[in-house]
Amino acid sequence: MQSPAEGKNKAREVAMLGIFVAYALVMSLIERMIPLSFSIPGIRLGLANVVVLMALYLFPRSRAIVLVVLKCLMAAIFAGSATALFYSLGGSCLSFLVMIALLRLSRDRVSPMGVSVAGAAFHNIGQILVACLLFRSWVVLLYLPALLLVGVVTGAVIGILVRCVRPYLQRYLGTESIG
Repeated sequence: MQSPAEGKNKAREVAMLGIFVAYALVMSLIERMIPLSFSIPGIRLGLANVVVLMALYLFPRSRAIVLVVLKCLMAAIFAGSATALFYSLGGSCLSFLVMIALLRLSRDRVSPMGVSVAGAAFHNIGQILVACLLFRSWVVLLYLPALLLVGVVTGAVIGILVRCVRPYLQRYLGTESIG
């Protein structure tokens, strides 16, 4: 049987996860409103990745993956596009696996910026692989260099932001760093 303290901690964890999902969705919706004047489809700032990366450092991995999947599903529902779900899940899952691997293998040797840049790069690779499958063509690989360039820049900015905000959020939440 679960003690009252364990139940309270579980409820708090679920509530925090819900708040993080809401933040990720808001960031995703805001990002969709920002007109990017690039002629390359698929270029986004990745604002929701601030929340995902923060969750990797603050929550157990099982909770962070729930956040990623819920963000992908709900953002696709709001966007009204099943295709967006495929791209989002493909990129997010590959990115998540790479970021977890980096955190496990490196411990504190790779900064949040490094983890974020790797996550951004592999998110783009995952999306391009999904596009190759959907279009049944390898021609879409021609987009990859431009996507990677933008991904590295935005990933670095997101990583720096997480590095700066994480100590304050950890203090506020009363949590230890997991990653």
